[in-house]
Amino acid sequence: MTIRFHWRGKEKDGRAAMNRRMFLMTTTLAGVTTTAMLGSASLASSAVLDEAQGASLLRMIQDIYPHPDVLQVSHYEAIAATVMKNAEGDAEIAKGLTDGLARIDAKAQELFGTPYTGIEDPDAREGLLRHFQDEGFFQGVRWTAYFGIYDNKEVWPLFGYEGSSVEHGGYIDRGFSDITFVPEGPTLEERMADVQA
Repeated sequence: MTIRFHWRGKEKDGRAAMNRRMFLMTTTLAGVTTTAMLGSASLASSAVLDEAQGASLLRMIQDIYPHPDVLQVSHYEAIAATVMKNAEGDAEIAKGLTDGLARIDAKAQELFGTPYTGIEDPDAREGLLRHFQDEGFFQGVRWTAYFGIYDNKEVWPLFGYEGSSVEHGGYIDRGFSDITFVPEGPTLEERMADVQA
């Protein structure tokens, strides 16, 4: 079973691109700027999670928003570091996160006989995560990752998204005609010639 989370636009410079309309549809709720979130931070040790749980958290974020051809591991590590920092500042979040990751591993052992990070099939990992998708700890990780990826100006170019065009005069001269699913129409000169004929 293959699941596609987004449509891709044209590839430029060997990088995969996301269709502008699809990107805007998936980021409508993104209202919090988290540009600083995905700098050069790497996955640091945490007072809340041990090394195995940190690896599970990183794998979970990658499985929730899989962009292996677009994002680097460092992008996901920065999100995991943010989740851990949030947990360190709130005992309730920390308990929910550690308990949730422990239950994911327990379910993985029950179903596959291996920890969550040991499951090689991405579809199997996704199916496992669906058991927990409505829980608070999962939603906390999901939304932190959502804003960390789709509302991050440093990541937008990796998806082929140029950002807001209002301050640049709008989309007419900046990407309006970049869509790939509509056939090329007649030029202005051709239309004027038809009208004048």
